[in-house]
Amino acid sequence: MRLTGPFHRFAGPLFAVARSVFCILFISGLVLYFAYKFMNILFENFKNKHEEKPDEKTHDELVVERNQVGKTIRALLERTLHKTHSDRVYVFEFHNGNQSFGGLPFLKMTNTYEALAPNIKTELHRRESMPFQLFQSFVDAVYAKEYLVMDAEDRTEEYAPLVYDILDERKIKITLRAKITDLSRKVIGYLGIDYCKGSFVTKEMAEKYIETLLNVATELGALLSVSGKSDK
Repeated sequence: MRLTGPFHRFAGPLFAVARSVFCILFISGLVLYFAYKFMNILFENFKNKHEEKPDEKTHDELVVERNQVGKTIRALLERTLHKTHSDRVYVFEFHNGNQSFGGLPFLKMTNTYEALAPNIKTELHRRESMPFQLFQSFVDAVYAKEYLVMDAEDRTEEYAPLVYDILDERKIKITLRAKITDLSRKVIGYLGIDYCKGSFVTKEMAEKYIETLLNVATELGALLSVSGKSDK
């Protein structure tokens, strides 16, 4: 339809102006959209760069941390030694050493920490990578119970003869054991408190330190979970 009348003169210029305004608005919208996307990318990069993240520790920092945890554990064992009037306080950690011929994990345990009374010999280098199979009844008891108290002279308990042979060899009279669990409640070892032959402490007296035994085992579980690896 062709326009006639007084609007005919203005139709062309108005259409041109409307088209120009539309183009300007369209281009402005595109500019604003891409400017927004660009600023959003800059903001995300800035945020990711400056927001607090857990520190990624270097190998040297991890070694320092483990050494510090080791010092803390040894100090804890020393305090426990004096508090319980015992002859030896120690930690055995469970680990997979080698594998059996069938390819199954061959669980072992190693004495990693200890605190000693005067004239008591260290066991650290004598008790490394000891196979579970040799102490299966004892290890099963550690897993099954929160703690156990053994009298080396009472052979009525059903532990392997080798367990009693080791107690005799080390001249142990009374021993207390408590399992150590990590933060996920996995058993990762056990805490031991020994009274050697000649000690004035009886089994009944030693049982008074069960609460101390359990509390220290809990602390050790938290410390060993932090270190991630035993520090011999």
